[in-house]
Amino acid sequence: MVRPSTRSVEQMAQDAGYHVVTVEQLRANRWLLTLTDSSEQVTLVLVQARPLVGSSDVQDLAEFVQLRRPGSAILLALGGAFSASALRTCAELGDRHMQLCTVMPSAPATRADDLYSHGVPVASR
Repeated sequence: MVRPSTRSVEQMAQDAGYHVVTVEQLRANRWLLTLTDSSEQVTLVLVQARPLVGSSDVQDLAEFVQLRRPGSAILLALGGAFSASALRTCAELGDRHMQLCTVMPSAPATRADDLYSHGVPVASR
């Protein structure tokens, strides 16, 4: 697996429809992104670029969530997968705002995005 750059991680978030507020490279293979969507909701994304992401990474994200209080949080296993213990830990924490992903999810659509598609009001279709 080719190690991604900070710029490529930032671009991935932008391609998913987020506005990148900050990117912090925590380690050579780990980033913490603070993102907003079109409704200004804050999403924290902890990106791990390695083959297996474990329960300690889930716990790290939970700590960031406690400290920063975002609207949602994502642990992204970039080019990898989650261990059984990571899945168990996430379930045990029971935080509905945290999700584990192997692909960056798209930013949530706003009400205006729901009403219009490519400049054409949905109701007139």
